[in-house]
Order: sequence, then structure tokens, then C-alpha cells
Amino acid sequence: MITSAASYSQAFTYYPFNSIFSIASNPNKPVWVDFRFQMNSYFSSLSTDISPMINLTKGPKAKFYIGAGIKANFLNYLNTDASKRNPLEGYFFNLGVRVSPIEKLPQFQGVFELSPYANKQFDLGIFRANLGVAYVFGKRKKNQ
Repeated sequence: MITSAASYSQAFTYYPFNSIFSIASNPNKPVWVDFRFQMNSYFSSLSTDISPMINLTKGPKAKFYIGAGIKANFLNYLNTDASKRNPLEGYFFNLGVRVSPIEKLPQFQGVFELSPYANKQFDLGIFRANLGVAYVFGKRKKNQ
């Protein structure tokens, strides 16, 4: 029974303009966790974003959320230069919305985020925008 409950608690999101793939715990819960993996990059720069998220509002068609997290590259542990073995690359903040545009398929979602990012020294940063599509695995409610 625990296995079946766990299998219904993931969301997969792809951000095609940023080449990012995300696996998240259930974004329909008040608090959830998101893991993002950089795609289409060199093996030496496989960055991972790890972020807890908090849903601010939960409407029938849209969910607004915030989160903060770290960007890490665990392959840095393999660096021959000991001063560059730290996996931490930077910090970010997310403000986003998940929209279910198709009433008959509420598990299919569009995702838009604004996400300021700063490197670990706080001397460089960018203002990121993410646009993607998501699918949330879970049991459908009878009224959906």
C-alpha cells in the first residue's frame, strides 16, 4: 500500500526553452519538493536545483507557489583541483503558477515561473523565467 501511494505522488515537468527536466513530489500538497536537472549540457556541468515549495493559493484551475533552493553540481566532487570540489553553485528564489487549462485533464498543467538566481559568492546573478508543461500522477477526484 505504501508503494502505491508513493507512485501517485510525482509530477514531471519539462521546460523546453531552458532544457530543464523536473521531478517533484505532489505539487497539489501544501508543501512539496522539486528536483530539476539540466539537460543538453556537458557531463561536467550537470547542475541540479533542489527546492522546497509552498502553495500560496489553490484554485480549481491555478495554483500559485513560492520556493527557494540551491543549485548544486555533485560532479564537482570529482574535480582534481581540491578548491573546486564544493558542489554548491548558487541560490535561487521561485515564484510560480501551475495552470490546469483542460478541465477533463487536470493532471496536465502549464507552468510559469520567475526565478532570480545568484551564484554562491553573490557577485553574479540572473533573472530566470521558466515556461514548461507538467503532468501530475495521481488519483483523480470524482468531481474532476
